[in-house]
Amino acid sequence: MSSYAAAPPSAPRRPRRWIVAVVSVIGVLVVLGVVGEVVLRGMIDDRIAAAEADLPDGVTVERDDTLALVQLATGRATLRAEVSPAALTDMARSATDLPNLQVTPQSGNLVAQVPFSIAGSEQNVDVLLSVAAENGRAVLRAESVELAGISLPLATVADQLGNDQIDQLVEGVAFPEDETDVTISSAVATDAGLELGAEVAIW
Repeated sequence: MSSYAAAPPSAPRRPRRWIVAVVSVIGVLVVLGVVGEVVLRGMIDDRIAAAEADLPDGVTVERDDTLALVQLATGRATLRAEVSPAALTDMARSATDLPNLQVTPQSGNLVAQVPFSIAGSEQNVDVLLSVAAENGRAVLRAESVELAGISLPLATVADQLGNDQIDQLVEGVAFPEDETDVTISSAVATDAGLELGAEVAIW
């Protein structure tokens, strides 16, 4: 018979203290990050609300999904803004002094219905508008006009008619009109009007 005795079972190892310390530190950092994100979002939302108050009626602004901590690091809050057709109409009327002008979204484009005086008769024509972000603003420009089913460059039609108000549409209408803390970085026409990407200084 064998004289070897069975070896006693080894005692379970205790978790190393440094592992516990690291996990604890990570947990504290996560909690601080979550709390900081919530607090900073509130600060940024307040700043956006203050900037929105300077914009005309029909413009809604909200913070985008960028982390508040990232926005704090850059010093600028990134946001989305939507401009309704009514607000676009008011803006275009103010810039062109055409009280009957109407801006409407059509198939992802913006169309201005503009009264033209043709052969002594006034009639509305559809003017296709382009939109672009330029120098921190969104700029609407008239590109072409449809007359009797024919699309013509609006600059040519405006020159022939000698209409200063239409010339203003050709040169471009900027939004926002006045100085604000909001900087427009992108502008896209949608079925709901105009969608803008923008930034505002946090402080």
